[in-house]
Amino acid sequence: MEKVADKYKILLKHLRTRENGPVVDSMKRLGLNYTRSFGVSLIDLKAFAQEYAGEQDLAIYLWQKDFRETKILSLMIANAGQLNEKQINDYISGINNIELAEQAAINLLSKLPNSIEYAYQWCKSKDKYTRVTALIVLSRIAIVSKSIDKQSFERFFELFPEIAKDENFHVKKALGRALLQIGRHEALTEKVINFVNETNKINKETASWLKEEVVYFLENK
Repeated sequence: MEKVADKYKILLKHLRTRENGPVVDSMKRLGLNYTRSFGVSLIDLKAFAQEYAGEQDLAIYLWQKDFRETKILSLMIANAGQLNEKQINDYISGINNIELAEQAAINLLSKLPNSIEYAYQWCKSKDKYTRVTALIVLSRIAIVSKSIDKQSFERFFELFPEIAKDENFHVKKALGRALLQIGRHEALTEKVINFVNETNKINKETASWLKEEVVYFLENK
């Protein structure tokens, strides 16, 4: 563990050299709240991540620290296939803003073995960031997976009506994102369009938004 701690100290020194105060202030205005942030760009963080790629112990250690940059680096470094159940739970429960939700879904959680099952369970959560993460994971699966069958996506439509009631902007946006990517699969296009039309009975504002952000593009693809 000392070796990992030493690497962390060195990494922290490097991160401090990239500190950008105006970016930190901008993130605060956007509601991206962190205990500590250096405002390091994602491009620079990816470069750091490549240097430490595959160092699983370091990735887990970094997630435990309360810095924006260490958390994002953890998500970029960790190997999804080597995570145990506790570590997966630690990741999902530690997501508390939209940036972390996005980075966690794209860089790590969508790469979990059986990630679609995790997405299904997380969609049931009442926590907004868990829901957002689940929906982004689902959209990523719909984009990149060639082996997920139609039925695996169809069962999410049992959960979508409850999610559509959520007034949170980020949840609504993530729902639209997932529906759009699922709907790009020809076997599911009609089901997605029908769901959006039915959503009018649940939440008219969300239904109107989904028609513009999802149905329009599916009908004109």
